[in-house]
Amino acid sequence: MKANFVYSDLNPCGGGERLTLLTMQAVLDMGFDIDLTTLDIPDITKLENAYGKDIASAIRSVKKINVLQIFDEQSIRNNIEKNNYDLIINTNGDIAPYYCRSLSKNNTITYCHFPSAKFYIQSGDRVYLERHLKVNRTLPPNTSSNDNKMLEKHHSNVKAFDGFNLPNYLKWLKDVYDNMIKNSTLLTNSEFSRRAISEAYDIDHVLVLSPPVDIQSFRDSVLSPSSSNDNGEDKREDLIVVVSRIDSSKRVENAIKFAKLLKEKDIGKGMIIAGNLDPYNYDYYLYLKRMIVNFGLVDYVKFEIDASFDKLLSILKKGKVYFHPRAGEHFGMSIVEAMSAGLIPIVSDVGGQTEFVPPKYHFHTLEQATQIASSAFNAPSSERFKISNSVIKFSTTNYIINFQNVVNNMLVK
Repeated sequence: MKANFVYSDLNPCGGGERLTLLTMQAVLDMGFDIDLTTLDIPDITKLENAYGKDIASAIRSVKKINVLQIFDEQSIRNNIEKNNYDLIINTNGDIAPYYCRSLSKNNTITYCHFPSAKFYIQSGDRVYLERHLKVNRTLPPNTSSNDNKMLEKHHSNVKAFDGFNLPNYLKWLKDVYDNMIKNSTLLTNSEFSRRAISEAYDIDHVLVLSPPVDIQSFRDSVLSPSSSNDNGEDKREDLIVVVSRIDSSKRVENAIKFAKLLKEKDIGKGMIIAGNLDPYNYDYYLYLKRMIVNFGLVDYVKFEIDASFDKLLSILKKGKVYFHPRAGEHFGMSIVEAMSAGLIPIVSDVGGQTEFVPPKYHFHTLEQATQIASSAFNAPSSERFKISNSVIKFSTTNYIINFQNVVNNMLVK
């Protein structure tokens, strides 16, 4: 049997990309051949650096990579009709519109982290169109990605560019995305996201399947005896760790504002922000760097850009507290990773992460977060092990078993 995975771009190397690779492995283990339909060739070296060779190995088992210029009706139809797929698996269902009439709940799985595309399409969001859907590829050579006038004024601009009409494309996007959501076996990451999808589309056929986290690797590497000195005392430093893709949607600036408050109150010794940086987001990275200078945090906040998996483990081994800067997180794989490594999580009181982070570590304001941090630095080892044990249920093994059950249930219909 043959499955087609859909993902617009695996190269950002975030949580969604990791989920995709592990889902590929789950399907490979079932005996499927797999293809990948994408808008960009995966950078295997980058994937191996971010996730390790074992997880990234799934991409080397892909039989064929279909690189589309853009998601459009003809490209999707040709992709499906020419390849005779038994199963379509769109693990980028919060972003990538992929649907035609031959697809249904019996042959299509869509993992939708959150119904983000619905809102992006409604507002004509420039970053969504340009960064995720590569609309700028259809523009004439003299229209650079920095010239946003055409995208910002798309509702009134009906001129076609090389046969591409943006208002019509937005209408097509809405229809295709709506049909994809309503006609797929639909999976999501949390009750928070399930409610959002159900409310947005008035549907109730959404199954919560929590994302896979390499719990054991973090526990083995970070919670090992080497984490303590000869007297059994914790070797960790009074450091706050933030793990996030450097992207404005992740609200990394909140971490820097938090660091400013911590330094003013003489709480902690510093902050490390580890995350992958896409060239598209370089201006945002420069903005964050300026914030650090302007807030007098050069000696307090440090970036680790495009850190390898081994480097990430070493960072988590040093820190005591994990801070998540975005409110309304859909799930928060990096939060689970940090918890499995024994860090005390400090998270917003809104989002999917509230379903597994103890309430005493929720904040509503950054001022409240500083109060939590002050006590979290003194948490005993027993609390760190308790936090780590609480997220074992999100293991890669559990995810693979549950995903394979979903596929098997579809196959017997």
